Amino acid sequence: MILIPYFLDTTNPNWSKFSVFLCDGGRTLWGIEDNMTPAKVKKLLKEYGFPLVDVKKIDGVMYANVDHSKLDMKEFYTWAEVNPETSDKEVWRTLLVPTALWSCPVFKEHFCMTASLPRVAMAPLL
Repeated sequence: MILIPYFLDTTNPNWSKFSVFLCDGGRTLWGIEDNMTPAKVKKLLKEYGFPLVDVKKIDGVMYANVDHSKLDMKEFYTWAEVNPETSDKEVWRTLLVPTALWSCPVFKEHFCMTASLPRVAMAPLL
């Protein structure tokens, strides 16, 4: 099963910040055992220092909405700090989404395609 910790920061009226937690320098999604329940995932993520809003299982994927205002980003690597081709570190990858364009379906499709992330990772945005 796939676990996708993410957050969406919409405090800036012009740009929304979408961040997703990735493994292997940002090359892969976080894999967990298929028998993990939302309660077990909450416990796991709490141990890793993720302040959770909620966890939902949709189509065999666990989505963990993280409270970005309580997240200490200094405790984690970011996409900009590692070489995504060679790193084995877990990273937060942040994408800036222009708020005014997000309602356009053509822009949304193009943005998701060029982000080079699996569509399942972009699901919280869609």
